Amino acid sequence: MRSQTRRYRALVAVSALAGLTACGGAGDHGGVRTDQDYANAMDVGREAFDMTRAEQARAQFQTAYDRALLRDDAVAIDDAGYNLAVAQLGMGDPQAALGTVAQTHRALNLRGATAGAELELVAMAAYCRLGQYQAALDAGGRIQTSDPALGERRAFLTGLAADGLGDVKTLASARDALPHSAKPPLLEQADRAEIESRLALRQGAYDVAENEALKAVTLRRDILDYRGMARGLDCAANAARGAGQLNKAASYAQRAAESRAQAEKKP
Repeated sequence: MRSQTRRYRALVAVSALAGLTACGGAGDHGGVRTDQDYANAMDVGREAFDMTRAEQARAQFQTAYDRALLRDDAVAIDDAGYNLAVAQLGMGDPQAALGTVAQTHRALNLRGATAGAELELVAMAAYCRLGQYQAALDAGGRIQTSDPALGERRAFLTGLAADGLGDVKTLASARDALPHSAKPPLLEQADRAEIESRLALRQGAYDVAENEALKAVTLRRDILDYRGMARGLDCAANAARGAGQLNKAASYAQRAAESRAQAEKKP
């Protein structure tokens, strides 16, 4: 998530495919007063999202977004709209997230402002969730950023969308666009493993595809990205199926289904 005064990104996803966290807070500096209702809603929402309470986070970010409109504050609208869309993705409602993205764009355009690149990443993730892969690629093409973290997310989501379209050339290009960090964070490692798995599967290298998928599964589990973990199990199932190992494929698929069934339960 993001806050008005400070933007810290810890990208997970998109799942999301995508989850971003932020810290924020401001006091009275030289007579400029903080809108405490806005700040409180953003802080509580961030804390709820970090604890995987997406519904609570959504409610707080909706409050923050409404407060940002009251303030007629473009920066606050951008931040709260982005956070709200990410929370909606976290709730498994990509259509609502796309609605928030569009609403935020309209509000910013009305005020002569433009959204940050992060908002378009939310759109990419939402389109991938909905199986609208060409729309996801189109959204990715609109992203202009020099931020390495955002570039990594764009490359990963491009790979997901390309695989969904069966576009091996773009999938390979997305793999090549992923960074090679000296000490890659777990998210980056998981993204690379998943894209490597998908590319290997398209190329008929089933053993490589399965091994990379299982690597992604472990990494996603370690960062509490259970949606992505289930997606990795799907990749492993497809790889085992391609290799003719139908029992193993069925086992991976059942594990993915059981994880998703738990995610769908209301707390």
